[in-house]
Amino acid sequence: MSVMRDYVQKQSGTEVRMENRNPIQVADRLFGTVEFLADNGPSSLMEIARALDLNKSTEHRILRSLTYLGYVRQDEESGKYMLTSKIEGIQVSKNRK
Repeated sequence: MSVMRDYVQKQSGTEVRMENRNPIQVADRLFGTVEFLADNGPSSLMEIARALDLNKSTEHRILRSLTYLGYVRQDEESGKYMLTSKIEGIQVSKNRK
């Protein structure tokens, strides 16, 4: 699962291959993690890292950051990570405006 994609852009009548990627790599990884958890539910560190093709240590730092911010929590018994209701609050707040 990669948010980064290749695309073809036409410039002056010639095709140029360009990589369409988020200029802030960590944002791509953070939202990739959030989207994975939204689609798959509670998941282990290894499941997430494998699915997103990230090193275990990299994904662990992402999950620690999301946990610190209150968007993810880790189940004490299973060790699996899951989204919190705080993520739903973003959508609710947006719809109220």
